[in-house]
Parts: sequence; C-alpha cells; structure tokens
Amino acid sequence: MTESQTPKLAVIILDMAVGYGWLPGSFGYEMVAQVRKLKDASYAAGVQVVHVNSMRRPTDNVPNPTMLQGTPALAVIPELQPIDKDILIFKRYLSGFSHNDLDYTLRTLGCEKVIIAGASTDNTVLWTAADAFQNRYGVVVVEDCTIVHRQNEAAGAKEGALRIIRSVLRGEIIALDRVIEKYLRPLAGLTAVPPGRNRQATRPAP
Repeated sequence: MTESQTPKLAVIILDMAVGYGWLPGSFGYEMVAQVRKLKDASYAAGVQVVHVNSMRRPTDNVPNPTMLQGTPALAVIPELQPIDKDILIFKRYLSGFSHNDLDYTLRTLGCEKVIIAGASTDNTVLWTAADAFQNRYGVVVVEDCTIVHRQNEAAGAKEGALRIIRSVLRGEIIALDRVIEKYLRPLAGLTAVPPGRNRQATRPAP
C-alpha cells in the first residue's frame, strides 16, 4: 500500500480510566506518557481518538465492581485530558466492542484500520483486536503503549497475547515511533494540542 492509499484510521485507547489507577508512581504509570504521545500524534495527523472504558451497574452482579456508572472512576485519566475532540464509549465486558456502538462509530468514520493502545494486553487489548479483526478492520497494536496491568502477573503474558494478535489476527505489533512514522505523520496546519488548552486536569476524588 502506497502513502496515497493509506487506510482511514482511528486510534482506540482502552481502559485508561481513573478507576484503574494510573496514579503517578504506580505500576504501569510510565506508559501514560507514551499514550499521551500517541494521542498528540493522532491529533497532529488528523486521526480520530476513541477512548473505550469499562462501565458496570450494580445490577450486573459483578464481584467488587470498581467502574460503576455515575462515579468518577469512569473518567479518562487527567494526563489524557482534555477529551473534547475525542469520542468516549463504554464497554460492558472484556472487548472494546462489547455491547456498545464502537463498530457503528468506526464505520460512520469510514475507518478501515484501528491503532490500539491501553490495557491490559492479554485481556481487553486482545479481545478488542480479535473483534476488530472479525469485523474486518486492520489491526495495529502499539507495542510500547500497552501492558499487562497486573503487577504480579507471570512473565510472558504480554508476549503471548501479542503473538496471538500477530499470528492469528494478522495484526501489526510495532513501536510508537514506527506507528507515528508509518501512520501518523503530521498534516500541515494541525497542532497536537489545541491552543490555549491545558493538557492536565484535576484527578476526580474517589
């Protein structure tokens, strides 16, 4: 595929929500800056950013739910704010496509390929990549913008999930710098952060 034939893209950021932690100094926090870089590059390239976060209701009968409807836990973390140019969708189970309008949203955008980031690699990222593939989207996973977000997980969980995405789902697993070079080159006249906007926001009280 030549540059003139680059597919219509969307960037999907998974479960980078207040309820999942991502506090400074916490496990995995170093990835937040990478995801911010991905988001800024998407703006500069004119590519739509879609946040997909979990959402639970008390009636779901899920043990110890943390992502309850109507609570601050559902908000995108401050480091990825503002999100006024982005789309926020809630998923109801493991996949980013689970019981929501993500597929419809991507199709109305004319999207042909999704660039996926977030957590966890062996859970939501894997399930989302699988559903994207089954819905006939091309799949790119940003290798240094995803982690297994469980500190005590056995070694190899991330690599195992990425192996499935690469071999079964025919996805690309590439580093952020290469993603920007290949898919997110800046467009003339666009800036990464809207003028006058503060990239930081106050983290909601629990």
